[in-house]
Amino acid sequence: MNNERVKPYERVQLFSGGGSRFGYYLGSYAALASHDLTPDIIVGTCGGSLSAYLVQLAPDPKHLQELMSSRELYRVITAIRHVAPDEANKLLKLRYMTYALKRWWLSKLRDNGQGQRQADSYERLLNELQQLAMFRIDNEAEWLDELSQFATSNNNGSDDNSAAHKASPEIAIIASRLYQAPTDDSFNTTLTLQELLFAPPRLANLSNSVSSLADEQIMSSAHTFANGRIHPSVKVQTQWDFASVVRASMADMYYLPPTHITELGWCLGGVINLTPIELACQLAETVFAETKAGYDSWLAVPAIQRVFGFDPNDRLAQVHGYNPMKEPSHTTSKNHQLHWLPFADNAQQLIGKNVQKRFNLKQMTVELIHRDYDGFVQQMQAQWQYGYQRTTDYIQQHDL
Repeated sequence: MNNERVKPYERVQLFSGGGSRFGYYLGSYAALASHDLTPDIIVGTCGGSLSAYLVQLAPDPKHLQELMSSRELYRVITAIRHVAPDEANKLLKLRYMTYALKRWWLSKLRDNGQGQRQADSYERLLNELQQLAMFRIDNEAEWLDELSQFATSNNNGSDDNSAAHKASPEIAIIASRLYQAPTDDSFNTTLTLQELLFAPPRLANLSNSVSSLADEQIMSSAHTFANGRIHPSVKVQTQWDFASVVRASMADMYYLPPTHITELGWCLGGVINLTPIELACQLAETVFAETKAGYDSWLAVPAIQRVFGFDPNDRLAQVHGYNPMKEPSHTTSKNHQLHWLPFADNAQQLIGKNVQKRFNLKQMTVELIHRDYDGFVQQMQAQWQYGYQRTTDYIQQHDL
């Protein structure tokens, strides 16, 4: 008798970050779809969570490309703005620069502050992330409403609407939260963060004989790197709202401030597990992930160490070196394996094809520079083409 667990999906694709270059995931998804490799589930983190939401709204690649170049999405992106000079006083600006330098200096000590962690508190870090976040979202409560209205309008007028939705991937999203243990729980006497998995509802109904994704069985990969800071188990939610969860996943470190979800508390971004490769290999027989460039040592590494308590390049090395268990005995198909799509050079290949950031020395702020609508469409098309072509080349080279 074969006691081997059956994975709940055939194919999964990871949308692991991307920032304002999130469009290349959409092109990659379209390439998989055009080669009959459409993922059954997409796991999105950070900017990739927005891409996953776009796929959920418009799973047919033709409609997805229209949505990606729409004025509705343009307004969503341009609603993300830097903090205006009159919103931040000089003292706060100086504080931001001082904290950035302090994070960099502490990261050079390489002990990543067991003592520093002990001195932290829930309120202190929450206050820091709220005050020092560089960017804001205008009309945040209605931020993504136009996208769903656009998708509904397009789908209602589509002849192949039923076919498109039949092939629609399910969506899961990674975020994290500032976790406060109950007062009688001795595990957490200081600040702890917890990874969040917003999963499709049907995963909650799978028996253990089918899947090992019961809540208590999912362990946080980052816990091994920061076991004094990150809760060992992942909190799984199967009932959730896309708009609030996408916002939570994008709220990383000092970019966007934390957002509050009633059932979970203060939530922040998906960097806690940016490339959830272990989860992906639990979910599906075939995994499409991406190679990623290392994190810069001036801003990204110190910020992630400060908030999450681990060096992201250590975690990235673990991800790239991950070796899943041998493929199931019931199949010999080469499609049943882990595929690394070559996207590590996306920052170099897409220079000028995303929202630009500029440091204003006079104002001591980081400014976002949005193109006009026509420029935005050009950026999105370039990102789509990069993702589509790289994925197509990989498929052809590996004869998938």
